[in-house]
Order: sequence, then C-alpha cells, then structure tokens
Amino acid sequence: MKQLTLFEPLFQELRIRKVLSHIPKNSMLIDVGCDQPQVLIDRVCDDVESCIGVDIVVKEHKHGNVKIFQQDLQKKIKLPSSSATVITMLAVLEHMKYPKEMIQECFRILKPGGSLLVTVPSPSSKPLLEVFAVLGLVRKEMIEQHENYFTSKRLTMLAKEVGFSDVRVELFEFGFNTFMRAVK
Repeated sequence: MKQLTLFEPLFQELRIRKVLSHIPKNSMLIDVGCDQPQVLIDRVCDDVESCIGVDIVVKEHKHGNVKIFQQDLQKKIKLPSSSATVITMLAVLEHMKYPKEMIQECFRILKPGGSLLVTVPSPSSKPLLEVFAVLGLVRKEMIEQHENYFTSKRLTMLAKEVGFSDVRVELFEFGFNTFMRAVK
C-alpha cells in the first residue's frame, strides 16, 4: 500500500500539468514509470489513441485503450521499436542506475518526430527533498532511491548523445524541478 504524503499529490499534479500540452491528441503514449494508480494515463486516455504504462510496481491489466505492463526499467523497455508518438517519464529518471541506457531505449521506441517528455528534480531540490522526507511530507524511501540529480546541461547532453536532435530543457516549480522535451 502506497503511503499517503502531503506534498506528493501536489508535486505530481504540477509535473502532469507541465507535460499535458506536449501530448498530441490521437497520439500513442507510453508512460515509463507510470506508478499505480496511473494518474497521467487516466487523465489523457480519452484524448489519445492508446496508452501503455510500464513500471515495476504495477499489476498488469488492460482496459479500453490502456495497457499496463510490469517491468523492471533499469536498462530495457520491452516494447517494439518506432511504436510511440510520445513517451513520458515523470520523476523517474533520477531513480535509474543507467539513465543514458533508459533515454536510449526511449529513443529506440519513439517514431521519427516523436517526443520524450521528462521531469526530474534539479540538484538544488536535493536538500529540500531530504528535509521533506524526514518530515514525512514525501516518501522517504523514494528520495533515498534517487541515483541522480540532473543539471540542465547534463540532461541535454544525455539526450543528444543518444540521437535526439531538438532538445529543450527548462526549470519549473521555482527551479526545483527540470523539464525536458526531446524530439527524435
């Protein structure tokens, strides 16, 4: 059972709002690290052609145009190449031991012209998130699982190294979170 915290639903909502305008109608969306419940997918499933969610913590199921698959996401995503219009990773990449490999997998799965939408906490958020974790305002185990805090420069470099051509990175949430849109 997921522990309820005061700030996590708010932070999740802010991340979702950041990416919504970048998800085209009638697209094929893959949400990497969709979590359970799959809040982003539930929000957009009526407006897109199909949604796939992948995460280690989910129970596999299908409903309408939504398919949820359980997968360990450290190096590979078991989905076909050139199959998605949009891939989202909201507050996921910072948990990856192999972030470059995960971005490379997203590149492989995206159709030409497709977009990767990523949010990650910025390095300046680390001390604040650690205080929030101690106070029980965010899940402590989630903060302890952070493998990386990405600067805008590093995030841009990772995306370009695997082949993304158009990469745009910006800070949001008062500079404590980073948003990247990378186009294949």
